[in-house]
Amino acid sequence: MKFKFNVNLTQEDYIEFNKVAMYEMSAGKKLVKGERIFFAVFCAIAIVAILLYYKLSLVGFVAVGLFLIATVLVQLLLKPFLNVFLKVSIKSMSKTKGKMPFTEHSVIEFYDDVFVEISEDNKNEVKYSAIDDVFVNGKFVVIFISKIQAYILPVSCFESNEQLITFLKFISEKRQAFAK
Repeated sequence: MKFKFNVNLTQEDYIEFNKVAMYEMSAGKKLVKGERIFFAVFCAIAIVAILLYYKLSLVGFVAVGLFLIATVLVQLLLKPFLNVFLKVSIKSMSKTKGKMPFTEHSVIEFYDDVFVEISEDNKNEVKYSAIDDVFVNGKFVVIFISKIQAYILPVSCFESNEQLITFLKFISEKRQAFAK
């Protein structure tokens, strides 16, 4: 065994991870950008429709002004709204299903040819060739197995910055050696 990490994730960690996924990773950035563009296009169509329907009257211009204000507000408040929506969604998952959408307590062991996550309920063995991507920021190391499945290692799992750097070199080498 090359590395062994005791991973303890909280609901707040998972919420933070999802924020990172939404605002820092390319797929999340595309989604947020798409939402912004969709709403702006929707408002532009509504403005044109209002102007055509009210034939450039005062009522039409007031309605257009309100739509423009709404568009600006939505663009400014989209990120806080998405953060609240994210928190509510994740918290409601635990209430309705009784189980979180992540493993709260696990041990992840990294060997020469595989890594293994061991939790109370499961033991998952993953070959390095299955790694789709690795994302690193100041809070997490995320090992993606697919676009929707990942192993989250909080930076707090690492004993030191040197261990983190050594681990990232190890994962990089394994990804290259076992590339699909």
